[in-house]
Amino acid sequence: MEEQRIFEWAGLNPLCLLQRLGRDFLLILAAGLIAAMAALIGIQNLYQPQYTASATLAVSVKSSSYSSVISNLNMSSEIADTFTQLFESNMFGAIAANQLGVSSLPGTLTASVLPDTNLLVLQVTADDPEDAFRTLKIMLENYDTVSEHVFQNIVLRELDSPSVPQSPSNPVNESKILKMAFLAGAAVMVGILLLVAVGSDTVQTTSGLRRKVDAHLFATIHHEEKNKTLRTKLKRANKGLLVTMPVASFHFTEEIYKLGTKVAYAASEGRRKVFLVTSVAENEGKSTVAANIAISLAERKKKVLLIDGDLHKPAQYKLFGHTPKQELSRIIQGEAPVAAEYLASWDLYAMFGTQEDCDAAGLLDGDGMEKVLDWARKEMDYIIIDAAPAGLFAEVEQLTDLADATLLVVRQDGVSARHINDTVDRLNQGKAKLLGCIFNDVRSLPFSNDHYSYGYEGYGYGYGKGYGYGTDSRSTERQAEDTNGRS
Repeated sequence: MEEQRIFEWAGLNPLCLLQRLGRDFLLILAAGLIAAMAALIGIQNLYQPQYTASATLAVSVKSSSYSSVISNLNMSSEIADTFTQLFESNMFGAIAANQLGVSSLPGTLTASVLPDTNLLVLQVTADDPEDAFRTLKIMLENYDTVSEHVFQNIVLRELDSPSVPQSPSNPVNESKILKMAFLAGAAVMVGILLLVAVGSDTVQTTSGLRRKVDAHLFATIHHEEKNKTLRTKLKRANKGLLVTMPVASFHFTEEIYKLGTKVAYAASEGRRKVFLVTSVAENEGKSTVAANIAISLAERKKKVLLIDGDLHKPAQYKLFGHTPKQELSRIIQGEAPVAAEYLASWDLYAMFGTQEDCDAAGLLDGDGMEKVLDWARKEMDYIIIDAAPAGLFAEVEQLTDLADATLLVVRQDGVSARHINDTVDRLNQGKAKLLGCIFNDVRSLPFSNDHYSYGYEGYGYGYGKGYGYGTDSRSTERQAEDTNGRS
């Protein structure tokens, strides 16, 4: 049980958690603001300002000189303590209430002795500053009358006259409370989001993919910024990320070329030509992966055809910046001859579309696509089909019956493993062999197993026979070319 728990924690990626918090920043901000507003409402409705009027009296004995009182400080302090009890009794309260014309005293009476002195501090605290001041004044005007009946030898001398208090004696630091409430509310929301993220069933690491997904890990592609400067980010200069672009990093190009090598291996092993690239949902990077696979194969001096089979949302013409002369949908319907356009900049052949077709399933239900692929098998060495998300559209199953192999693109921390496995089951029902998953857009911490782990998944690992761990990229490419030559 303990090993299983450790393994589950190993499937979490801190960067994915931070990325989720970044995506939900507005939600965190809203939670903090709501908490601050609740605190403000609480302050306005629950806070009751209190005002305290105070006076300082010196306690001495009538028959003693000032010096003797100082020398006999302990006795004076005892007298002050006794007077404090008297002051806090109901006697003073009844006198003050009677003179104020109220049934009960509008304030709280307290008395305290300053340490090591014979000084007595009298205080009255009330909701209204005037009530506090008037009550204390009445107490000071009547303490002689009361003290004569209790202490005949005591003199109380007023040292500090009371005044109307100008500010509350129980001030509230509203700014501090609001800040703390905001931080507390934001922290609670962060905790909730982290709990949801930790408990989610998404794939965040390669170990998590192996454990959760019922398919091989075919390759890993790490996150790559397509707009690396602030200027290009603001302008969104690059609509996609192709391996031939100058902004592509060394690690990204290596991963793509090694992915192309593995596809070439898969083609030579099973005499396959048509590869279908799909995903579970949108925005998982399948179109970019399909385009880069096609480019990497074309650079081997092979004739490669890239077909944008996502008739719901064509994207390849945007990635390559190329508007096709003929729409793929017209070719499938037989309204245009079966022909591919040559993209000289990439040494690649293409069949693209630009228009969204709501009846993609009906369009692919006929034999039009089959005729296109029959022509392509005769003319091309490799055919890469960028299909619609298999988890959203049923016509992908029709394409799996026409293709030779399928690759499922799984974006890090995207859809749940349950939906991935449902899609895997659907793809396995087709005639095309599911080669495995391409773990895409992976962010990882340095020194983690997913951080450019040359010789591990995404590089040397393959499916089936003949593939091992730690295969060198150059020797791998040479072996693939030799195998293709023999076939």
